[in-house]
Amino acid sequence: MIRACLFGAYNAAHPATRSLTAALVAAGCEVRECHEPLWERTRDKMAGYFGARSLVRHALAYLRVAVRLTRAWRRDPSAEIVIIGFNGQLDVLLARMVAGRRARLVFAPLVTLTETLVDDRKVYRRGGLRAGLSRWLDRRTLEAADLVLLDTETHRQYVRDRITARARTATLYLGAHRSFRPETPRIRAAGDALRVLFYGQYVPLHGAHVIVEAAALAGPDAGIEFTMIGTGPDRQAAQELAERRGCPHVRFEDWLPFEELPARLRECDVALGIFGLTPKARMVVPTKVYQAAATGRAIITGDTPAVREVFTPDQDILLVSRGDPGALVAALRRLRDSPDLGPRLGRNAGRLLAEHLDPRAQGARVRALLGEAFPDLADRMHVKTTAHDSEPASA
Repeated sequence: MIRACLFGAYNAAHPATRSLTAALVAAGCEVRECHEPLWERTRDKMAGYFGARSLVRHALAYLRVAVRLTRAWRRDPSAEIVIIGFNGQLDVLLARMVAGRRARLVFAPLVTLTETLVDDRKVYRRGGLRAGLSRWLDRRTLEAADLVLLDTETHRQYVRDRITARARTATLYLGAHRSFRPETPRIRAAGDALRVLFYGQYVPLHGAHVIVEAAALAGPDAGIEFTMIGTGPDRQAAQELAERRGCPHVRFEDWLPFEELPARLRECDVALGIFGLTPKARMVVPTKVYQAAATGRAIITGDTPAVREVFTPDQDILLVSRGDPGALVAALRRLRDSPDLGPRLGRNAGRLLAEHLDPRAQGARVRALLGEAFPDLADRMHVKTTAHDSEPASA
């Protein structure tokens, strides 16, 4: 069995981290955690979070974290593979320093700083000093890893074209946590309103304003009800837009515990993905889309190359033009007026996840990727049939 260590101040609660951990265990790795929480303490990272004073405070906090992580690693340096997850850019450099070249370093960033802070949120001006520093840090961390796991082929191409072609990269689609299952989903009765659910952190790639504008076009008497869960940079603007456009059929809620999301998905008829026009929006398959698919819900999201890598339009998902409220409301009316369409899409999406992106399949994919990158370890990995029920040990 291969000894692996999840190392750093990565966001341990993020769905991407949960999925990666399950896949590692299913691939035949004995996984332990060497983790210090830092970035996950702030759920909604507004523009001020990336300001100069805030960055200085967080740099000092990370230095303290780095000391504790170094001590924890030295107490047990036996890991043969060191895994760095979401938000782990600084962790890559620290891990390379403390573990040296003996341990193989695998980085699963989910996002780069450049695409998030420059291309998507536009916190840093493209061509400016801070944008340049972000790209420099991205390049350093990607090239320092022995293997970089990216979530789509479109994203992988972006990294090669925009940041560095020198990093060794591979694609690992995320899938959904095992708690998202199609257990007794809601069946819409004749005359019932179509229940539409969105949840997220209200960042530009989500296009929350598109959802509100679609609700306004539909009108409060269309038999379509919207629930929008979450907080983030664009939440207030979306809520104010709903008030201006007269949308009493749009309900806003704050975050709820992760454990309650599967039940909320099963109570809805349609789950919404992302509709923004930013470059990042075309590169990702949002975790909410995977989760809705695993729950057997009908899904509408923006038409992007990344989504088409996994899903087939009109077979297991409905795709609409990004940034187009009219296209979104037309798709919602189609589901409202075709009672059999939503359940059929949901069944197909659930089957797709169960057959190709469940923990066993993910484990086989991770095993193949690690075996290709590190041939000397390949013979010691095996896919477990029940490994996804295990949890990593903490350091």
